[in-house]
Formats: sequence, C-alpha cells, structure tokens
Amino acid sequence: MNTAARPRLLILAAALGLPAAPALAAMQPGLWELTMTVTVDGKPQTVPAARECISQKDIDDGERTLPRPDGQCKLSNVKRTPDRATYDLACTKDALTTRGRAEIVFAAESYEGRVNVTVLDKNNLGVPIAMALNARRVGSCEK
Repeated sequence: MNTAARPRLLILAAALGLPAAPALAAMQPGLWELTMTVTVDGKPQTVPAARECISQKDIDDGERTLPRPDGQCKLSNVKRTPDRATYDLACTKDALTTRGRAEIVFAAESYEGRVNVTVLDKNNLGVPIAMALNARRVGSCEK
C-alpha cells in the first residue's frame, strides 16, 4: 500500500493515518470506504469518509493493511482468526510516540474495529485517543 496515499488526520499535533482495511483472507479486493469516529478527552469527532483501492497483493501481505497510526510502527502480539485480528502497536513520528492496542472484526465486504492508543509527547505527557472504525467495500477498482 502506498504510504503517501493513506488518508491523514491531524489530532493533537499527531497525524493519524489509517490504511483502508485489515489483511486477512476473507477480505475482498476493491474500493473500500472507511469511516472513523475519534474520541479525545471524551469528545467524539467524526472524520470524513476516506476511500482507498485495496488489491489482492495488499490483502495477501500479513500486516500491510492492519490499521495503525502514521509514522514508523512496530506491530506485536498479532493474533488472527478467520473473522478477527488483534495486535499491539508502537509508533513514532517526529517527537510523538503512540502506543496501544487494536481489535478488528471483519467479513468479506465490511469490517469494524477499535484502536485505543495513548499519544505521548517528548515530555511523556500522554493523551488517550479511541478510534472506532467502520469500513465497507463499495465497488471495484484497479491498482
């Protein structure tokens, strides 16, 4: 997946980008639309929907399309079943560090999930952020 093509969101000086879909065999390639609600300090905010073309190659890569914050990320404790993925993540971007856990439940043409993270600044002051994800396949595309 082209990193530059990922949708971007600026939250508390942390750009959070999410790929469009989790990588598991049940998922179908095509054009996917992702909607997200981000909750910071108890205040939910709906992010405009983003669309991305997902190829079979993207799906076949074990971690390539798992949702994560933008930056240099390491995924650990990745566990998958035919309809679910869970994993821990640790990311850095500029002076910010993001750590958290994700859980995704999916089907061939839709998925939903939660990503709960804490964004730490250079002084280790943390801000908890909860992201609720919903996505659906909306059509075909060429990539």
